[in-house]
Amino acid sequence: MRTGSSRQTSQASVPLRKGASPEANEPLLDLHVRKVRWTDAFAISSIRQRYLLNQPNTHWRGSAPTQLSLRRLLPFPSSSARCFVACADRRLVGYAIFDVIGADQRWVLEGIGANLGIYEAEPVLDELLRVAVISAGLEGTKRLYARVPDGSGILSAVRRSGFTPYAAESILGSTLVPIAHARPGIRRQSPSDLWSIHQLYMATVPKQVQYAEALTSHHWDLRARSSGAGRSSGWLVEDGYQAVAYMRAESSPEGHVLECLVHPDHRDVFGDLLATTCADLGVTAARRILVVVRGYQRELLPYLTSMGFVLRLEQDVHVKYTTAPARISVSSALSVGVEVKEPAGKRVPTFLHGQPSDPSSEGAGS
Repeated sequence: MRTGSSRQTSQASVPLRKGASPEANEPLLDLHVRKVRWTDAFAISSIRQRYLLNQPNTHWRGSAPTQLSLRRLLPFPSSSARCFVACADRRLVGYAIFDVIGADQRWVLEGIGANLGIYEAEPVLDELLRVAVISAGLEGTKRLYARVPDGSGILSAVRRSGFTPYAAESILGSTLVPIAHARPGIRRQSPSDLWSIHQLYMATVPKQVQYAEALTSHHWDLRARSSGAGRSSGWLVEDGYQAVAYMRAESSPEGHVLECLVHPDHRDVFGDLLATTCADLGVTAARRILVVVRGYQRELLPYLTSMGFVLRLEQDVHVKYTTAPARISVSSALSVGVEVKEPAGKRVPTFLHGQPSDPSSEGAGS
C-alpha cells in the first residue's frame, strides 16, 4: 500500500441506532477512521459481517473473505490498495478496501465490513465510505466505483454515500468451459486493433455509461492488462475494416471472465464469437468460466443459456464523483461597457459541500 506524508483520519460521533440523529436522546459512538496498520491484522480477522464486492473480479476469492481482507489490508509495498479501519473505544469495528486501478487511479470498492454486536453497523459503514471519498479526492481521484449485488446489505450505505448506479450487470457461469468449435471469420486481437475496438465501444455503449466509465483506447490493450499469473486474450469480428463484435477473456489459474461488445446491427455473429472463444479457451487446463452481460446487452442472454451458462448474480455498477461542476459569479461592480466572457466552469470537491447537499445521495432533497 502506498503511503504518503498525509495521514487522513476522521473523528465522529454517530448514533448506534439505525435512523437516529446525533441530536436525539440515543447512545452515541465515538468513531475514529484511519488507515490500516500492521497491528490491525488480528482484529480484522474477527470482523464477522463482511461484504465481498467487485464481482466477478473477486469471485475466485469469494470462499475465503478473511484471506482476501488480510492480503489487501496489510500494507505491502507493492499493493495498490487503499485500506481504512474504523475504531471505537480502542476496538476495531469496521474496515473498507479499495483497489486503485487505471491510468486515472480510479478507486474500486472491493470489500467492506463491520462488527458492532447488537448495534446497527450502518453508521460505521457510512463513516468508512465518507472518509474514503474524501481521501480519494485529496489524492486527485475523480471517480470511485462500487459493484453491489441486488439485495445486498451494503446497498443502502453505498447509496447514502452518494454512489449512483449507471449500469446493471448479469453474471452467468459454467463450471467448465463449454465444448465448442471455432467458427470462420473470427480472429485474435492484435496490438493495432485498439482504435477499432474503442470505436465499437463508442458506438454500442449508452452515452451515460461512457461518461461514468471514462475509458480510453488504452483500456483495450491486452499487454497492459496481463500480469503475473493472469493473462488477457481478445477475439474480433470485422465488417470491412470496422470491428462489429469483440470478446475479451481475463484468465487466471482459477477461471476465465468474459466481457463483450456487439454492435446492434450484427448481433447474429455473437454465437460464432462465443463458440470460437470457448473453443480456444477449452484447450487450456479445465477451469470455471464467467460471463458479464450488461443491462443493454440482454438480447445476448439466449446465446449463453443455450451453451449451458447459468445466471449466478445480478448487480448494479455505481459511480461516485469527487468533483462537481460549479460556476463563477460575475461581480456586479463591472462596468456595462466592459466585454465580459461567459463564466468559466470549474471543479470543486463535492465533499466540501457537505453531505446533505450531495445531489447523488439518497438523502438529498428529503
